[in-house]
Amino acid sequence: MINITIIGTGRLSFHLMNEILNNKSLHLNQIYGRSKFRPKNITDEVEYVKKLDGLKNSDFYFIAVSDNEIEKISNKISVNDGIVVHSSGTTDISVLSNHNHYGVFYPLQSFSYNRKLKFKKIPILIEGDTKKNLLKIKSLTKLFSKKVYTMNSKKRLICHLSATIANNFTNHMIMTAEKILNDNKINSEILKPIIKETFNKLNYITAREAQTGPAIRNDYLTIEKHLKELTDSDFLNLYKQITKNIKSDEF
Repeated sequence: MINITIIGTGRLSFHLMNEILNNKSLHLNQIYGRSKFRPKNITDEVEYVKKLDGLKNSDFYFIAVSDNEIEKISNKISVNDGIVVHSSGTTDISVLSNHNHYGVFYPLQSFSYNRKLKFKKIPILIEGDTKKNLLKIKSLTKLFSKKVYTMNSKKRLICHLSATIANNFTNHMIMTAEKILNDNKINSEILKPIIKETFNKLNYITAREAQTGPAIRNDYLTIEKHLKELTDSDFLNLYKQITKNIKSDEF
């Protein structure tokens, strides 16, 4: 049985907690949080601690906090021979170098409290300070997911950048589209079928192959009509830039 301590009580911690509790090969020793009271998303089945000096010995310590807090937390904990991993896509492995054994366990996914995810399908990017520790991290990670990728900090950052564009930027575009409809008193639900189809197509063809719309067709008349509608919109310049990128097909 592999003993794990989670440091942090956010959305990733919540999902990690549930995965560990449902895996007979894993045992969740403790969860650390700053809150004086147990957060509502942390089950009573697990010991909740409010002081970092109260951590028990574990095989692995997951630092699942905001990126700017990782190094601070790392410098405050003493873990004996346990392996400390952070779960950040943008933070270099070296911030954990004050420990004897350390690495990275980064799930490339967006987490929400009200969404149940299939962890087995989530790509997890790992890194270790030594080959021996990397093998231990890989063995652990395979208990969580079937998609495990060894990747250094530079490549992991590139993955995070790409995921931000694909996920956060896309979601912002949809928010903008909904606002345009709502401002014109049109129910934004009308967009859901085309949004679903856009993403479903990516299961069968590449994004380049799936690209449609006036820009790829060089439909200047339609583009001019769109620009006219966006004259007073904050989205005008972004529409122009994205249209230019699609037309050139060069990034």
